[in-house]
Amino acid sequence: MNKMLTAACLLSGMAASAAALAEPLNIEGIGLSRDVSCKGQDVNITGNANVIHLTGECGAVLIYGSEHKVTLETATSLTVSGAEIEVVADQVNALNVDTSDNQVRTAVIAGEQPAVVTVEGAEHELDLQFDGEAKLSVIGVSQRVRWSGDEPEVQLGGIDNKVERK
Repeated sequence: MNKMLTAACLLSGMAASAAALAEPLNIEGIGLSRDVSCKGQDVNITGNANVIHLTGECGAVLIYGSEHKVTLETATSLTVSGAEIEVVADQVNALNVDTSDNQVRTAVIAGEQPAVVTVEGAEHELDLQFDGEAKLSVIGVSQRVRWSGDEPEVQLGGIDNKVERK
């Protein structure tokens, strides 16, 4: 009986550890400045005017709010939603940018499936390096997407949007 109880406690502890690792890192506030190691975890950044440097391999990175400045090494996906957010990433596998006036510079790396980049809203500026098969969708108003590397499949709609090779 003690062996079964010990095994159950051990399994319970392992499950709790796995659940703790699965929880995203939440960075919330105004005017924060932090260096954060991702360790494979998802990261949520919210608030206003935070300066965040993410190191290592990140899971999904979600940035909401306004006037953030974020740098990161790698992410499985990056979502930027808000206004006047600046992001520089070494590489991501998927990218979604919406709302208005955000700036993103990154390499977009395809995996087994094509990388997907979606740009919606207004007046975003993206500087992208594509590596592998990618799908780029740009809608909204006055978006500027400059790209290099492998040519993506482009879907373009909206008003006054520009997608050009650099």
